[in-house]
Amino acid sequence: MGLTRAVRTGGGAPDGVVDGLRFLASAKTGQVDLRGSRVAVIGGGNTAMDAAVSARRLGADDVYLVYRRSFTEMPAWPKERDEALARGVHFLILTDVVGYVGDQGRVTAIRLCPTRLGESDASGRRRPLRLPEQEYRLPMDLVVEAIGQEIPPEVETILPGVEFRNGRVVHREGSCQTTRDRVFAGGDVRRGAATVVAAVADGMRAAEEIDALLRGQSS
Repeated sequence: MGLTRAVRTGGGAPDGVVDGLRFLASAKTGQVDLRGSRVAVIGGGNTAMDAAVSARRLGADDVYLVYRRSFTEMPAWPKERDEALARGVHFLILTDVVGYVGDQGRVTAIRLCPTRLGESDASGRRRPLRLPEQEYRLPMDLVVEAIGQEIPPEVETILPGVEFRNGRVVHREGSCQTTRDRVFAGGDVRRGAATVVAAVADGMRAAEEIDALLRGQSS
């Protein structure tokens, strides 16, 4: 569960800025024609790679993948990344999105800023630090935000006793169980941005722990 995370630009996004999952859903149903367009995809995970490759397949002239960290910190699988490169996607690494430029409510450009990597943050990856004096603009017809999901604020109310830290559920050491008895969590809500494989593994592990818990109660 989760809300799609959006780029925080200090203002509302104009038309032409779309969520990655919705873009992929529309692309798969043939509702998108990008012939002659310039497209930016923001993010470094598998969804971002899929969106960038899809944009190329849909006829976009230029597709830019914007990622604020380096290749080393990029969570996408190497195979997904290599396919995007092979498709001609332009990688703007160590680059952050500052904001959007619009005309009559429609996006016309993105404001970009180079970054450098500082100390590690809560995710264990080095924190990107902007270099604001080097900000520039890149004309764009469509922007796809594929930067993951975040926990909805109401979840903390729904699950009293479950501790949250840095946007993630706190779990007990060596377990998928949260700080509340009989409540388990896995996937991005536990790890941060990760892969489907990791989420499935967490689900299987949590199921085993729940089974063991219930068997212990019935014995």
